[in-house]
Amino acid sequence: MTATGSSMSRNTPARRAVRAAVVICAGAVLVAAVIGAGRAVSLREDVLHRSSSAGAGVTYPYQGTRHAADLLLVEVTRIVGTSYELRLGPGADTYHYPVELHFGGAEPRVRHVRWDPDGVAVDFADGNSVHVAADNFRSTR
Repeated sequence: MTATGSSMSRNTPARRAVRAAVVICAGAVLVAAVIGAGRAVSLREDVLHRSSSAGAGVTYPYQGTRHAADLLLVEVTRIVGTSYELRLGPGADTYHYPVELHFGGAEPRVRHVRWDPDGVAVDFADGNSVHVAADNFRSTR
């Protein structure tokens, strides 16, 4: 077989189709990885509100002792956009129970926080409210 014949057999329609499929699959995997990383990696985090159950005199049991819990309202900027979440737990700056907020596009503003032994209720200026049971955040150490 000549060099010309050899190169022709390598460039058959079936091989071109396989090559195209591989390129398309690789591109799809790359796009999925970028979107996944865009949702997982924070570019910036700003604390918009901070509260502690200690100020209300409420503590929560954890491993035989009692601890105050913190609540942070955080604006999280990622590649795919900006979102808002509550972070709850003792030392919520480090370890926390996350609660994603989906109230629309406007920045949520905390109007009032009520701590009680069963959990925390957060009222927002736009009329929305969220209640999180203490069992979700008291053991996030």
